[in-house]
Amino acid sequence: MDKKWMAVLAAIVAAGAAWAWWYPGHDATLAAAPSNEQPVAPSAASDVAVAASASAAASPAPVSSSASAAVLMAKQVEAAKEIERDPGMKPIVGPITERPAFVSELEWQMLKGVAQQKPAPEQELTHLVNHLRFMKQLELWQSLEKSPDLAKRQTLALQLLDDLPQRVASGDLDKASAQKLQADLLKDAVSDPQQRKARAEVEAKRLVEPAPAK
Repeated sequence: MDKKWMAVLAAIVAAGAAWAWWYPGHDATLAAAPSNEQPVAPSAASDVAVAASASAAASPAPVSSSASAAVLMAKQVEAAKEIERDPGMKPIVGPITERPAFVSELEWQMLKGVAQQKPAPEQELTHLVNHLRFMKQLELWQSLEKSPDLAKRQTLALQLLDDLPQRVASGDLDKASAQKLQADLLKDAVSDPQQRKARAEVEAKRLVEPAPAK
């Protein structure tokens, strides 16, 4: 996982905790805490952090509530489970008008807020949602490193490989990071060494060729 998205995830956790502290009686749908992709400056990560701190700063008087924090966490976990149920989930094409199940209410509000700050909000929202899906699939794949469920690891690896060129084209991953990740994914995606070598050549070309617009 690259550094800017590690920062994004940290911002989400921090903002979620702040929201639970300041607004324990409100539904999480209204929370403006960060989700995984926020572009307002050059990087999506910095945007999320800015939005998160702005949300907390604008909140009224504090009322502690561990229950609200637990609710937020439960919703985050439930959204993440959607990726476990469908590890080969494909990117969404076109405008997104309803919250996908793998996006928590907290994340959805933040992604929409950030997208609205861009010249093409509909296109940006689709980009942000698809990158969030990619990051959740990547996180799940990494968590299964020692898992005996090779089929699930292969499904995730194949989907991540397929999406890598688009993540590079969108500026979500730099090419060097993508190449390293690509090599790791290929180990799970293709078990036969000879076939893996041939597939590696194909995937390497895909990273340098322009990704199709989505």
